[in-house]
Amino acid sequence: MTEHDRRESERFATHLKGEIVDRWGIAFAECSLSDISASGARLGFTQPVEIPLEFELQIPEEGMRASARLIWANGREYGVMFTD
Repeated sequence: MTEHDRRESERFATHLKGEIVDRWGIAFAECSLSDISASGARLGFTQPVEIPLEFELQIPEEGMRASARLIWANGREYGVMFTD
């Protein structure tokens, strides 16, 4: 079974910008979303960054906020699952 087979919903390519927000509501890292679905997204960073296991992802241009959980990371790209 491939990673694609395990996905809960279809992903769509995107060029949206996102922000990783801490528990106090302060954005501490900017990212780009290379794909997104109803259940998760792939985040990209210009340099490796440590993000918490659970965090809030904001997508300002879409007016979207979602609680997210880190599923995988390879240093510059991070796969997240939406938890709300």
